Amino acid sequence: MTEIITLENRLPGHAGVLTEEETAALKALWLRLFELFKQKGEAWSPPPPKKPVEKAAKKGWGFGSSKPAMDHTDYFLGATADPRWMDLPLEKAIPLIPGDKLETTFWHMVATDNPDSALLRYLRARKWDFEAAYNMLINTLRWRLFMRVDDIVKLGESGLHDELNRVKPGLGDQFIEQMRSGKATLGGPDRDHRGICFINVQLHHKEDQPFETIKLCALYLMETARVFCGHPMDTACIVFNLDNFTLANMDLDFVKFLIKCLEAYYPETLGLCLIHKAPWVFSTVWSIIQPLLDPVVAGKIHFTKNLDEFTKFVEVESVPVIISGNPDRKTKDEATPATDPPAGNLEVPITPEYLAYEEEKKKYAEDTLAWAQTETKKDDKDDALARLRRALTYRLARIQAEKVLRAKTIYHQKGLVTLTDEGRLYVDFGTPGFPKQDITDRV
Repeated sequence: MTEIITLENRLPGHAGVLTEEETAALKALWLRLFELFKQKGEAWSPPPPKKPVEKAAKKGWGFGSSKPAMDHTDYFLGATADPRWMDLPLEKAIPLIPGDKLETTFWHMVATDNPDSALLRYLRARKWDFEAAYNMLINTLRWRLFMRVDDIVKLGESGLHDELNRVKPGLGDQFIEQMRSGKATLGGPDRDHRGICFINVQLHHKEDQPFETIKLCALYLMETARVFCGHPMDTACIVFNLDNFTLANMDLDFVKFLIKCLEAYYPETLGLCLIHKAPWVFSTVWSIIQPLLDPVVAGKIHFTKNLDEFTKFVEVESVPVIISGNPDRKTKDEATPATDPPAGNLEVPITPEYLAYEEEKKKYAEDTLAWAQTETKKDDKDDALARLRRALTYRLARIQAEKVLRAKTIYHQKGLVTLTDEGRLYVDFGTPGFPKQDITDRV
């Protein structure tokens, strides 16, 4: 069923209800990007694959016990990018990157989103300072290239398993072990209809796995969670379940990595963060973490002490057994058996849907370039509606191509996400408050 696009129920600073000044900033950001995508950059070829390196044992506030330290070398991440792209200051690194690579990763970042909405996240995060928003955006693009975020999405968990085992035997097995451990799962919704990432800290011990596998799990889940985000609720909820937490579960490196991702590379994505059942020992940890947080992120954090407080934010049907303690009431994720999803491919199959999407990308860019060069008028509702309709055309083409651009996840296998042969995208959390919904036309 096709939804009617309106300008109602849209938050300030979001697509459809921009002020004259905000629209002008959006146009300027588009024009700057189109210029960037023209640059030549420098050619670069990857070096031979890294060999596994043994690390000496270490102690201390990681916060782990004395164990042989895991290998902190990255074998997949960064393997296809010039190290200078991340090592050099932004103004020196960006000119080295070919514009077509920046353009490709930009559109992979946009994915099924309204492209205007993708840019607006950066403008809002930098309080409409155009230069700061542009720098934040291109910093994200170089990071996505270096971290191979597009490859992670294309391969999926099964494809990553195979590719990681290829670059380092056993690494893929360790990745899948983390994915199936219950440390982090997706579900929801919260009471504002956000998708939720549940992180069960009691199941994590820092030295039990390579740090690369933890980073890969985090990136994979963040990109998967984006499928659940979109108008009218374009943010997500993160739950840190600290029941049975001890200092042996603390991983400051991961906390820093996650904070950096949320603040620098996924701006305006976190809507709510719940820290549940934090024990007294967590106060020591919190005194270290709190200064690392941006005030905006810190303002979205709430502490809950028990299930009654927790369910003020999350409907009870969305609460996993590890938090509720009730094995008779499982979430859709917990209650649905599933086989492993099929592996995706680094080389995208050239299907009619993919070719149509590539053509639509070009047409969208042409139309947006022309639009960005027009005079901005005050309260131009016709223009706002036209941009939303243009975004929907793009979104429909991208959704049609999702089957070759995004590998299926375990959440597709369980029916939380469904992409039909007709190109309709459904989300189903399996709760009374959020029945199965067709989100295809939401821009």
